[in-house]
Amino acid sequence: MALYVYDHGYRIQTPKEALFPKRGVDSVLKSRHTHRSADTEDKLHSDGEKFIIPGPGKPHTNHDAATLAYTAHEEGIETENESAQLTVSTIMVSPVHTIPSTVTVSTAWKRMLSLEISHLVVADEDKRPLGLISKADLVQAGTDSISLISEIYSKKLIAATPETLIQSVAINFIENDINSIPVVNNEDQVVGIVCRTDLLRLLVSGPHLERWV
Repeated sequence: MALYVYDHGYRIQTPKEALFPKRGVDSVLKSRHTHRSADTEDKLHSDGEKFIIPGPGKPHTNHDAATLAYTAHEEGIETENESAQLTVSTIMVSPVHTIPSTVTVSTAWKRMLSLEISHLVVADEDKRPLGLISKADLVQAGTDSISLISEIYSKKLIAATPETLIQSVAINFIENDINSIPVVNNEDQVVGIVCRTDLLRLLVSGPHLERWV
């Protein structure tokens, strides 16, 4: 499932790229082997059979036991990675804490401190996402301010569904320089949230940690 864009609580059809230009790091390009030792290695093997590193799509040119074992292991990892299409439902925090847009900055700050969280989803009475507010937003506005949070939170946001692939969320964290994404159901109601810390937790523990215990 794709990511959605909400504006003032309503899902809109405008392409995400038009409203959220990429601000993160550029995609990493595959580097070319330009070191001088590469030429030397080719020259050394020019008179004999080159050792070919086995891998997907390459013939098993090397037939020793170690090479065959390595190849089988690598192919097994690739098969596992292809089947492990993790979705947002795996790591999202639910139920999610929401807050109405009519509360003050001071109230929102105290709410975050009491819940020990760094983000709150601003939602209306029907639980439609209106925006996101972070600790950084509240600090910038002044944590004791009596201004309404409706004056400081962004009215446009990116949202995911429980079926969205985690990879898509991670890419958007980098490209759009954001730290959290709310999760909505088919009725546009907020049902969870995913933060960068959730991705880090997944990276550390892994979806199949029990295999290594």
